[in-house]
Amino acid sequence: MTDDERNHEALFRHAILGDLLSRNLRRGQLRPALKQLAQQSYQDHHGRSRRVAYKTLEEWYYKYRNGGFEALKPRPRKDRNTSRVLAEDLQQLILDMKREDPGRSARLIVRELELAGRVPRGQVSRSSVERLLHRHGLSVPRMERDHAARYRWEASMCGELWQADALHGPALMNPATGRKQRVIVFGLIDDRSRLIPYLEGGFGETEQRFLAVLYQAMARRGIVRKLFLDNHASFSGYDLRLLCARLGIHLVHSRPYDAPSKGKIERLWRTLRAQLIDRLDLERVTTLDEFNLRLWTWVEMEYHHQAHSSLSGRTPLEVWESDADQIRWVQDHNQLEQSFYGEVERLVRNDSTVQWRGVFYEVPPYLRRQRVHLRYALLDSTRVSVLDGTTEIPLRRVQPVDNAHRSRATATAMADTGDTPKTGLNVAELILDRAAGIDPQGGGDE
Repeated sequence: MTDDERNHEALFRHAILGDLLSRNLRRGQLRPALKQLAQQSYQDHHGRSRRVAYKTLEEWYYKYRNGGFEALKPRPRKDRNTSRVLAEDLQQLILDMKREDPGRSARLIVRELELAGRVPRGQVSRSSVERLLHRHGLSVPRMERDHAARYRWEASMCGELWQADALHGPALMNPATGRKQRVIVFGLIDDRSRLIPYLEGGFGETEQRFLAVLYQAMARRGIVRKLFLDNHASFSGYDLRLLCARLGIHLVHSRPYDAPSKGKIERLWRTLRAQLIDRLDLERVTTLDEFNLRLWTWVEMEYHHQAHSSLSGRTPLEVWESDADQIRWVQDHNQLEQSFYGEVERLVRNDSTVQWRGVFYEVPPYLRRQRVHLRYALLDSTRVSVLDGTTEIPLRRVQPVDNAHRSRATATAMADTGDTPKTGLNVAELILDRAAGIDPQGGGDE
């Protein structure tokens, strides 16, 4: 019996005796009062109906008179925290087995003892071993023993930290492929307020899709100071790191296989599944737009206005608005969009093409065999341009079939216009003159 159970039992006994404990009874009044109490039924803190004998009531009464409330508590067993089934040497063996291999379960320990002939089959129960291990602090699974301590924490203000993750949703028809495909929901949650800056369902779990969600989140809710992500490729690419460096965002990744460290967004996903995704009527929700419409309606109309126990009963929107002056709001949306561009240096091939992320683009012929700077949009992989000084030239993908019919003619030779200068020098004639002993300056033979 635990200390809490002993306290509940003492309160139960105190409630039965009631005002008898505070009355000054005359001689002969106690016995009839206790007999009357013994004829009634009482409900304990477990909800069970109990009747108490007269002698037991009398014992409780005098215990309280002599020792007060503490005397009403059941006395702990004298053999508490000791095993009546396992001998001392066997207890030590079990503890040594657990320390030797923390992955050993109580069931496996019992089985090994039986196979080794240390105990008869069926004499030692698994629960006896579990209680012994628990008393000595050895009942925690090995995987938990190897983990660092975990504490409840949150950001100090709104906009300081956003957690991001991806959730696998229902399978919907993808018009690009003509078949059903699993919807991937990218989302972010503000650590302080639990507000959702943005989330969106789409096809594919890529870095570009996450960057699009991040752009919409910052355009609506300001530029976050720190991002907390897992180690998936969509959260650890070059473009994301470049963007965060430009905007002054500290990028933090969780330890591999440590989902509990991002407990807030994991809890959001569980709520989203329970309240919306698992209850979608897929006969009515057949397209991505229909899915996202219901997704954002739930966020704006339900989630942001639901009181959270972790927020002391306040809603995410109330907490967010109370901290609005601490948020890095976007002052110039054009400047924010320009931050979602990257630059990279590439060598132009002799056929006037340059390769970027597996795609060939056509470059003006005069840039052949030169190193050029490409500028590309993080939000649209098809928008690629080349920088020629201060001029930005949009590029298009190579069309090999069309190029087979393009003219290769160059500009009209300058000689045809009469503008080509005449120097009078020709290597073949100069070599011949030298062999003949002719002076190149116009003199004759010496």
